[in-house]
Amino acid sequence: MNPDALLAELDDDQRRAVTCAPSATIVHAGAGSGKTRVLTHRIAWRIAQGTADPSRVLAITFTREAASEMRRRLRSLGVTRHDRADDTDQPTIGTFHSVALALLRRRAADTSAQLPSVVGNRTSLLDQALGENKLGRRSGAVLAEIDWAHARMVSPERYEAEASRAQRKPAIALEQIAVAYRAYEKIKQQRGVVDLDDLISLATRAINDRVDFAAATRFRFRHFFVDEAQDMNPLQFSFLEALRGNRSDVFIVGDPMQAIYGWNGADPALFASLPDVFGQPTVLSLPNNYRCTPQVLEVATHVASGATLNVRSRRASGVPVEYVEVDDEYEEIDVVRRLAEQHVRVGFDPSFAVLARTNVQLEPIERSLTNCGVPVASRRASAMRTNAIDEVAECRTRHDLTVWAADVIVESTDGDERIVAEQVQAFMRSSSTGVVDGRSAAVFLRASTASPEQYGVELLTFHGAKGREFSHVVIVGAERGLMPHSSAATPEQLDEESRLAYVACTRAADHLTVVRARRRKGRLTTASPYFVSLPDAVERRGATATPTERPRRTAPPHPLVLAERDLRRRLNDVRDGIARTNFTMPEAILSDEEISRIVKDRPRTLEALATILGPLTANRLGAAILRETHESTE
Repeated sequence: MNPDALLAELDDDQRRAVTCAPSATIVHAGAGSGKTRVLTHRIAWRIAQGTADPSRVLAITFTREAASEMRRRLRSLGVTRHDRADDTDQPTIGTFHSVALALLRRRAADTSAQLPSVVGNRTSLLDQALGENKLGRRSGAVLAEIDWAHARMVSPERYEAEASRAQRKPAIALEQIAVAYRAYEKIKQQRGVVDLDDLISLATRAINDRVDFAAATRFRFRHFFVDEAQDMNPLQFSFLEALRGNRSDVFIVGDPMQAIYGWNGADPALFASLPDVFGQPTVLSLPNNYRCTPQVLEVATHVASGATLNVRSRRASGVPVEYVEVDDEYEEIDVVRRLAEQHVRVGFDPSFAVLARTNVQLEPIERSLTNCGVPVASRRASAMRTNAIDEVAECRTRHDLTVWAADVIVESTDGDERIVAEQVQAFMRSSSTGVVDGRSAAVFLRASTASPEQYGVELLTFHGAKGREFSHVVIVGAERGLMPHSSAATPEQLDEESRLAYVACTRAADHLTVVRARRRKGRLTTASPYFVSLPDAVERRGATATPTERPRRTAPPHPLVLAERDLRRRLNDVRDGIARTNFTMPEAILSDEEISRIVKDRPRTLEALATILGPLTANRLGAAILRETHESTE
């Protein structure tokens, strides 16, 4: 790895984070600032400088998808050779659950002990624990509360008091949940099975209780990197602290404004406490937003007005944000449908998404779009299914498959991943004899019928959209009761709702439309406080209004002038897209002068393009640029 090449396309703040001294470091990384890019470049830089041994690196994130993306990026930087996270000469990259499982597997091998089995069907086990008092459809709500209690390290005996203190409002009485929680923990103990969170608890206890195991673990892992640290819950934090053992070689990246999982046990206060925990760490920030136009970011920061934000857009000025008021939810659907139909007419690139606070809001929108012939996307289906099957193939034993499937069903919000997990469980139930491992399961899955890939409008909840990016985002339900949600009662919960609205707004790269219904389900609504007193630049209109048209020329421009304008626009779009992907300034990709020369000369070959950009840049950007110049001459 060339250290200079690692820094070549980083901005000053990113470069400062990547190259700072190898001691405790906390990076506040705003939305669209390139946090994963910084974290992976930091790992590569440390290894290139010889201040980190790749086999001693441990990078932890919160989802398997994020871990896979981190490995892919490190591979592109020359750090890892392939996706196997357990190679001893490579960095270890995984989720809290997968790291805990790997440690427990090693512990079991060293002591000839047997690994506990992970629960495959938690609902069935809960029903068995409760006997005749089964909860039916309410089992999911009880398991969600048990997960919250596990994440907060709350025992069944303390659950009722702690849940009451946190003002939890599940669909079932707290005392009933406490009874179910005790019964569930008892049957797990009787059958010698564990939950996924139990893996973290067991690994933490093994490190804290066994000096020899702690020494071996801390010898193996010496350089710690944590992504999305704002999402840590107390259980995960205790595991990280057990692994770290008061050592200072830790690099933490997070964004307090994207802490949106308090309902699931995460504690944003943990990230805020890190400076005290680490003792005078280096604290840096990544304030540059390469995703959102200034107009989108202005509204997003307005939504988060209760927070102190130091963020700035590095994009060129874009179109105004639209705030649309409609009579009711039916007119809201009509607005979404009209916008979606416009999007479909121009194709599916740039991307388009409709975001809502709850899934219930999205269901009638999906029906309306489908009935009108507007395709609803399942465009990630093929990729997500393929990635999931690849992960299955890496599982070496039946136990690994059980853990993987349970992990997906508990953690994933992607329907295709969950289908694969359910198929894995079905495969294991039907394969009581013979070899049952990842390879055999993958063969079974690849032979199964996959749903066809479908491009179109994406419909997502605010939570489901986290980590995603779209050119045009429509947010529906901008009313009190939905934004913030009526379930938010405490100041902490209301703060999280504000952050959730900020996350939803910052999913939009180029164009943001916010829709508010004056009536919903026959009742008058109040506008969401997040969208009151909006910046003057926001375009407010009713459902049937259209943006003010600019005066038309008496004579249209010459076709050649129009063609040059169109090519320039498309080249700017290419430049902006590459810049967003690389979290750098558009001018660092292509200068305005270079775009002007490309528009004038219309190069049709890589050699011709190289005379304008030079051979290295032409090789790197040639395919994207030549596609546009070819189209402009056809």
